[in-house]
Amino acid sequence: MNTNTILALALTVGAASVTQAADFDLGAHMKDAFKVFDAKRDNAENPYLQELSIKMRGQYQWGYLDPAGGDDRVKGNRNDNNEWRRFRLGLQAKVLNQFTLKGVWNIGGLDARNKFSDGEWGRSQTEGTLDELTISTTWNPVTVTLGKHKPAYMAEYRTSSAKLITMERSMLVNQLKAEKLYGVSVSNADKKAEWGWNAGLWVNGQRDNTWLEPSFNSEDNVTLGMSVSRATGCNGRIQFDYMHSFHKDGETNDGSEYAGPGAQDVIALSWEGKQEKLSILAEAIAGFNVYDGAPGAENVYGLVLMPSYRFTPNWEGVVRYQLASGSNAVKSDSRYYTTNSTYSATSDFLQGLYIGANYYVCPSNPHMLKLMVGAEYLNSGGTDAKGNKGFTGWQFSSAVRFDF
Repeated sequence: MNTNTILALALTVGAASVTQAADFDLGAHMKDAFKVFDAKRDNAENPYLQELSIKMRGQYQWGYLDPAGGDDRVKGNRNDNNEWRRFRLGLQAKVLNQFTLKGVWNIGGLDARNKFSDGEWGRSQTEGTLDELTISTTWNPVTVTLGKHKPAYMAEYRTSSAKLITMERSMLVNQLKAEKLYGVSVSNADKKAEWGWNAGLWVNGQRDNTWLEPSFNSEDNVTLGMSVSRATGCNGRIQFDYMHSFHKDGETNDGSEYAGPGAQDVIALSWEGKQEKLSILAEAIAGFNVYDGAPGAENVYGLVLMPSYRFTPNWEGVVRYQLASGSNAVKSDSRYYTTNSTYSATSDFLQGLYIGANYYVCPSNPHMLKLMVGAEYLNSGGTDAKGNKGFTGWQFSSAVRFDF
């Protein structure tokens, strides 16, 4: 196990010990510490600036691969990999008693994944890019957001990366989601209302490896997103999502990087509910006219079922079953099992079972700092256009996630 991984685990366990031994609410303390200015807290009423907070989010993780076929399926005899999965830093401000401004950047220069190229393993680095840049406001009953932000469609993708309870989102969600893009979105301000809705228009393209990525390009290179939801029993909500990319081939015309949805049309129907310590997410997803698929790829369909149970304030267990199917259309995640194994990145069918446990250092603010472990068995069916089989085998992983 990498030294950085051991250090991260030690810091997490150490923080947990201090919190419990001193009966000290670390979550509340850290939340307040990262709030640089609060007019009410500091008794400094200001008509221009009401709050200013530092935003910091990170995830360091380690993964081990055990593919069917053993060492014959491992690139360069390397079964494990470790990386800074993400590290972001920025500011958020409430101004003029009306608007919220937010700017967050991915910090570059940190150790990312080891990559196998030309017969050798080499360490890549994270890239410094703009993650979010928004201005938002609420005029009841509507909230409006303008700038670079997430087209938050599909249940796991709506979930912030800080609040994920599995190591990665489901494969099909990662294949079909759009990246954070420049656009405008509107939604109902009351998130607990019986009926909810969201609509937005985003520009698909963005320039790669820059801090601003100002890419408003070809007129057809935009995505429309819409959703409608309704509250149900068991503290639940059912939601229907739809995305349409007006671009036809997943490419841009001006040299910028396409970052829109993974298919021309994406639909999803999900239900999320909670009863005491038990939470459940269930979702059906479909993508029509997929982009960047193998020859002959057209449509892809999938299911996700994810129950979780909070055994204690600190411990939660989670199980997830995922399935994806589509002729030459199923694309594997670009994480460890595709970068470390010789299996094809595309197939006709993939299913996986994930079992994991999360330790929340600060139960009052559980996703502020948590330790995660998980194991997933993946099985691919069919072959790609070259006759190669998709990945089958185990992936084991652990991570330290924090969000302040």
